[in-house]
Amino acid sequence: MFDPQAFRDALGSFVTGVTIVTARDGEGRPFGLTANSFNSVSLDPPMVLWSLSLRSRTLPVFRDATSWAVHVLAADQQPMSDRFAQPGEDKFAGLAVMDGPEGAPLIEGYAARFGCRARFEYEGGDHAIFLGEVVDFDRREAAPLIYHGGRYGRVMRAPTGEDLEREGLAETVGGELSLTASGAELLAALESLAKR
Repeated sequence: MFDPQAFRDALGSFVTGVTIVTARDGEGRPFGLTANSFNSVSLDPPMVLWSLSLRSRTLPVFRDATSWAVHVLAADQQPMSDRFAQPGEDKFAGLAVMDGPEGAPLIEGYAARFGCRARFEYEGGDHAIFLGEVVDFDRREAAPLIYHGGRYGRVMRAPTGEDLEREGLAETVGGELSLTASGAELLAALESLAKR
């Protein structure tokens, strides 16, 4: 048998995005939760999945929902992620709640949103796996919020030569990109840190 904490720590090595999944219950009340178990499944038909603990109090809402939406959070939405990760409170209090085309509550400010028609549910160990057909989606030019090793993070793209020149770390000399004195100092400091 695996040590559960060691297994969880190993899983934390995988960088994920952070999402909020929303739906309405049978009485039309909005529900939502933070999840990082989101994944694409198929392009034709367009399908995605996510999973939820069988112990979750919101499990009945999502089991009964005919539609739900996955909001891929933008880098500046950590407070929203924290809000929807808390159990037992009205997560929509103070938010203007309107629905997306599929009928699930819409969270503003996302990097991407996938409105889904609920298709299948499977049990996998201690989680329910929800598979949905995407009937509507939207994407904004926003960096996503990420999660790694139990902490939030942001995507950092590899810098280009232009980026390095703009920051004064490199310059083009004779058609070749060369480090400036500042760039060489930074590189030496990073190499020293890497050796520790």
